[in-house]
Amino acid sequence: MIIGVSAMGVSQDTPADTGNMHTELLFRMCRQHPEHTFLFFFDRPVSPDFLFPANVTPIIVPLKGPAVWLRKWWLQWQLPRALKKQGVDLFLGMDGMLPLRSKIPAVLFLKDLSFLQPVAGVPQQWQRFFKKETVKYIASAKKIVLPGAHLEQPLLQYAPAAAGKVQVIPAGIHESYQPLDWEQREVVKKMYTGGTEYFLVTGSLDPRNNIMPLLKAFSALKRRQRSNMKLVLAGKVTAAGQEIANSLQTYKFRQDVVLLPDLDQPSLANLTAAAYAMVYTTRLEGAALPVYAALRCQVPVIAIDSPAAREAGKEALLYADPENLADLAEKLSLLYKDEVQRSRQLQEMAALPLPGSWDTGAEALLSAALS
Repeated sequence: MIIGVSAMGVSQDTPADTGNMHTELLFRMCRQHPEHTFLFFFDRPVSPDFLFPANVTPIIVPLKGPAVWLRKWWLQWQLPRALKKQGVDLFLGMDGMLPLRSKIPAVLFLKDLSFLQPVAGVPQQWQRFFKKETVKYIASAKKIVLPGAHLEQPLLQYAPAAAGKVQVIPAGIHESYQPLDWEQREVVKKMYTGGTEYFLVTGSLDPRNNIMPLLKAFSALKRRQRSNMKLVLAGKVTAAGQEIANSLQTYKFRQDVVLLPDLDQPSLANLTAAAYAMVYTTRLEGAALPVYAALRCQVPVIAIDSPAAREAGKEALLYADPENLADLAEKLSLLYKDEVQRSRQLQEMAALPLPGSWDTGAEALLSAALS
């Protein structure tokens, strides 16, 4: 079978910013099934450093510009022509969009439902585009794949046509996430923070990740506790997050903030395992991958309350009220000063089921597509 895949997410994947979700699912799926031919469709040239599985052929269908109407033209005219020319039997819409003019059976993958609400840093025209068009994609798809069970009910409320089509695949976590012993943790801390304990935030420096509220809460912790604790931000600076990056230049506690934009997977895994605690500030993701990573590494988590964080961490996390900035500062202070609380949380986290490897999710993805 020839399976076409919208693979733009692969070219945008990084371990910290996206958890490499697209790359892990797609590459493992292809390696698991050498009997199929996979065509990865991109809208721009990809790095020659990409090492695709042997049964993958990348195909470039150039996008002419960033405007919404050009994206629609690409999706509904250029891509269908390319799919037909290549003789594709099945299409996986991994970027949350489908070519509606194509008659090829299609599967829609929705990594989150952020298009249902205003998102800081996302232009309104793109929000309107996704909210209007996704309901059409859902009606056209033979199957809708989600990375989190909490997404299903909101999706059905938005698009009742999704009923009977939804399949949730299990979240995965990279095998490199493992606990470190004390000596190993000390080595990592010396490498990144001069040996000082740190809170870790994994994700791009972007307004949607609530970085400014986090910095205000960290300031409150520093003033209140007079601690040498550091804050490590692991993730790239997006265009929308450039203002946040600029503000760090004058941030009072800037000497205690470490920005690491280009970590590879092994480095991010070590950084996670050596953290005093993970702070999960994102509220819009379909799967709280940094939380799963912290669970695997036996690192406590403070999360701004969200369905994805609740699905991953159940009642074992410390949850901060998203409507109350002071509450996040309180939770940072609580975990910092109360070792009993920290030990209790680690015990509760140890009882949670851990996610498996991405291999399971990749197998489930193709199974959903072929069913």
